[in-house]
Amino acid sequence: MKRFTLALIGAALFVPANARADEDLCVNRPGINTPTCTLERGQVMVEVGLAGWDHIGDGTSRSDTVSLGDTVFRAGLGRSTEVQIGLPAWVHQRDRTGPAVQTASGIGDVTIAVRHGFGNEGDAPFALQAFVTLPTGRSAIGAGDWGAGLIAPLALDLPSDFQLAFSPEVDAAVNASGSGRHLAWGGAVGLSHPLTSKLSFTAEVAAYRDEDPAGHSTDARVAGSLAWRAGKSLQIDLEVDKGIASGAPERSIMLGIARQFR
Repeated sequence: MKRFTLALIGAALFVPANARADEDLCVNRPGINTPTCTLERGQVMVEVGLAGWDHIGDGTSRSDTVSLGDTVFRAGLGRSTEVQIGLPAWVHQRDRTGPAVQTASGIGDVTIAVRHGFGNEGDAPFALQAFVTLPTGRSAIGAGDWGAGLIAPLALDLPSDFQLAFSPEVDAAVNASGSGRHLAWGGAVGLSHPLTSKLSFTAEVAAYRDEDPAGHSTDARVAGSLAWRAGKSLQIDLEVDKGIASGAPERSIMLGIARQFR
């Protein structure tokens, strides 16, 4: 499965594309917010999280998670609607408490999503994205049951080429026990600005409340990301997060790439 997924990603990324050089790319990554834009009918986007690292640690314990190949295939259906299929990353977790070390590796869960924009076709100021996660991952990596959620992203163009983004979200998140669901909710706010004609920067803050029956937690973090348009249909990106609540990783780093077709 892992080798097949990597081969599929490689084939998709290196197929010739013909997006116009003056056309803005509608890309989910990088960043925490969900964009309001949608792909046009017939357009396809492949987005790959090449590598990611999360770290949590204190004086007695340390947890590191590495993910490779987190991939989303997106296709425009027309009339400001697109469908997305997220193929899970290969994940390796390493937990150390004193001299004891535990590890787990495997593939996570599949995500299917539909996004519809309201307003200007393809570049709406408001959208709705519904998604469902399917329990395809191994027990130590996957959630163990299906989950679902709804995101309502908004975007506002500001003077001097700044853009404000907001993505409130409510989920039926899978219980930590691996069976059943509970309420999780939150959102992210971000401000983006182009640094050059090909490079843009985004600063974000996000907080998500998870009301799991086994114990409530809050994942709050600040993030900074860079997106470089390396070609007319190609983007390379980097994101760095800093946790500001106990439910978030202390540090996260993500490197990715996106390629549009047609």
